[in-house]
Amino acid sequence: MKTFRMIGMALVAVMLSFTMSSCDNDDDEVDPYKDYPQLVVGKWFNFTPTESVFMNFNDDKTVSTIGYDKVLGWMENTGTYRIEEDKIIRTYLIEGSPLEVSTKIEVTNDRFIFKAGSDSYNPELGDRVHYRVQEQFDIKGNYTYLNSAARVVPAEGKTALQLPEGFLFNGENTIPVESLNGERIIDASKAFFADATFAEDGKLNHTMNGEAKVKNYTLNGNNLVFNLYEGSDVYKINATSFPDEDGDRLFIIMPKQAAWIGGFVSIIEEQNEGKKFSEAQIAELEEEFMETFETFTVILSLSKK
Repeated sequence: MKTFRMIGMALVAVMLSFTMSSCDNDDDEVDPYKDYPQLVVGKWFNFTPTESVFMNFNDDKTVSTIGYDKVLGWMENTGTYRIEEDKIIRTYLIEGSPLEVSTKIEVTNDRFIFKAGSDSYNPELGDRVHYRVQEQFDIKGNYTYLNSAARVVPAEGKTALQLPEGFLFNGENTIPVESLNGERIIDASKAFFADATFAEDGKLNHTMNGEAKVKNYTLNGNNLVFNLYEGSDVYKINATSFPDEDGDRLFIIMPKQAAWIGGFVSIIEEQNEGKKFSEAQIAELEEEFMETFETFTVILSLSKK
């Protein structure tokens, strides 16, 4: 009898251990997506022959996107986002109306994957792998132009850039906005970076139409600043720059800024022999440029030699 009692107690103990083990397993269940809200914060890029996209997801749940995609076209938007398990829902304001985009994702420390067929507005898109931007890197090296995209959009009602009195461009006192189109900007970028070296001494050495040039540059994190003209600090281009995941390519994103006008000043002065812009006239021209164009953005891809 005592033996049966001991066996019974042993069985109860075993059953209790299974029950407690089962409860422990329930408590230890891990949410596979719990780290996604923290992991997505940061800067990401995806550059392929058909896509050039840069995204910045901030702690305050705002997001900015800039780039070009063969399916979606040019993108330059800001909005908000939220994470729901394995989905990211982005809301952009497009032409005054909200556009909500829901996409399944996979996120690690260095990769952000938008899953194929999961975009709420474009299900035919394949997997798109975005890589985390290196915010500290060594830019030094020799590069050659690979490709670029430009977006030039005049402000509503603007058809020409007004020049200061007494200056002419092709015989007119204005520069038509169509003469400052994306193709012309891309050609100029290609010529500027056809063979460029970021040297250790803060010098950007490059050739322009076969002529050797030396410009100053600084790099602070991802903020690249370089001069448009040799020996002059008047026109400095501010850009976001970063390498690809292997360090073989360098990307440079240059948004609209007053310094772009520096690229046209020398052309205009050449057409107006003997005339030079005063500082006041340059300031006037910069203001006119900023008012004339809604968007004036260039994305460059350089290949490291």
